[in-house]
Amino acid sequence: MDGANEMRQVFEGAGLSAPPVPPDLEPRVRRRGEWLYATRGIDPMAMYMFRDHVTEAMSRRVGDYMAVCHAGHGVNSYCVNYHLVWGPVAIFAQTGWGGVYMDRERSAADVRDLLAQCGDVLAAATEARPALERSGRRLVVAESRIRGRATYGWLDEDGRYTTVEDTRKALSDAAALLRSPA
Repeated sequence: MDGANEMRQVFEGAGLSAPPVPPDLEPRVRRRGEWLYATRGIDPMAMYMFRDHVTEAMSRRVGDYMAVCHAGHGVNSYCVNYHLVWGPVAIFAQTGWGGVYMDRERSAADVRDLLAQCGDVLAAATEARPALERSGRRLVVAESRIRGRATYGWLDEDGRYTTVEDTRKALSDAAALLRSPA
């Protein structure tokens, strides 16, 4: 079985939704560890820490990739972590799931919501991709529901970023921004 289909089975079998993958990256998805699927080598604990890969995408030193994992530490600090760097968009998102003291149904619903919003940003980026590629801009969105941090903004010469008070709004705001006239 290929990596993308195995990933879908693992996530859907756990009551979660399948992580979104652009069609051109789908053949490159591989199982790289337990609950780790990616198109490149990546450390799941670094994904969980939610910092270095955002900086990497902002430097533009990394090519297109997709990665998703379940990682954390202790008995309750576990997350589903999703990364997508794909042309004019870079998405970094995480939410709690799998901790001993987490409400399983509520956290699974939150993962489904998070991945659906990531899919919405991907759909909006797909529609806007030709115009964004001509402009040379990249929209970077980072939403960590467990850390209470959320931001999005254009990676261009002015480097404007918006910090979002409601950590559940960065992804939806980013999708709306991609769909709005320039």
